[in-house]
Amino acid sequence: MMGNTVRERRVKDVMTRDIVSLPAGATIHDALTMMTENRVSALPIVDGRDRCLGIFTTTDLLDLARDVDDDVYQLDVVDPVSRRWLVEKLVHSLGNESVASYMTEDVSTVGRESTLATAARDMLRSQVHHLPVVDDNDRLVGIISTTDILAEYAANA
Repeated sequence: MMGNTVRERRVKDVMTRDIVSLPAGATIHDALTMMTENRVSALPIVDGRDRCLGIFTTTDLLDLARDVDDDVYQLDVVDPVSRRWLVEKLVHSLGNESVASYMTEDVSTVGRESTLATAARDMLRSQVHHLPVVDDNDRLVGIISTTDILAEYAANA
């Protein structure tokens, strides 16, 4: 059994401080570029004061792809040339859509003084893999993932 020391460690000791985030006005194309270039699977979406408005994750991206697939399926009724043109138009327009339209708005956050056990319970309850870490003014100061918490437990097991 693990000692209380790991469970009582604070989020601030484990969180990623070098945050990759996007403003609410960013596009899906911007989000895909940031996720690819930085090899991250979640992007907190912030306002001009760095307050977390939502989060855009690979799950949101999969939901978006599923919607596009449904739209493309509906194109089976048109001829192949029209279908190709409509698909290209759809793909192009989606890249210019606002990330705020597809992000998860009801985002769970955690304070940097919270314990890892609290963060893990919040993740389980919300069924998420990332929690933006906020300060007392709700400004984004970090992000913690299930992998961060698991790594900490594994290192101290």
